[in-house]
Amino acid sequence: MRLLKVLGWLLVWIVLFLCLIWAFCAIYFDLPFAALRLPGAILFALLVIIAVFFVRGQGLKAALVAAAFVIVSLWWWTLKPSNDRPWQPDVAQTAWAEINRDEITLHNVRNCDYRSETD
Repeated sequence: MRLLKVLGWLLVWIVLFLCLIWAFCAIYFDLPFAALRLPGAILFALLVIIAVFFVRGQGLKAALVAAAFVIVSLWWWTLKPSNDRPWQPDVAQTAWAEINRDEITLHNVRNCDYRSETD
């Protein structure tokens, strides 16, 4: 019975660790202020790690980590996609179609052949 309990907690912590990796990456890649992305992600990870070391009880630690993940994921779901960003000139405009009876004209289509430096 003790082995099942240990394996259960191990599984819980593996899942929570994967959730924290996702939350760290969400902060790192999607924080609106580019200068604060890496410091914000590191601060998040440090706060969670410090809290895990100072909180007593496996259940409370797991709940704290899960709450941190839920908070980040709730923030992440509020993000809205935007085309109002500083895009490179060749990808700055979105494609659109003009339909005139049975004729379709596509505008701003990017037909690129990306090549490596060794081609």
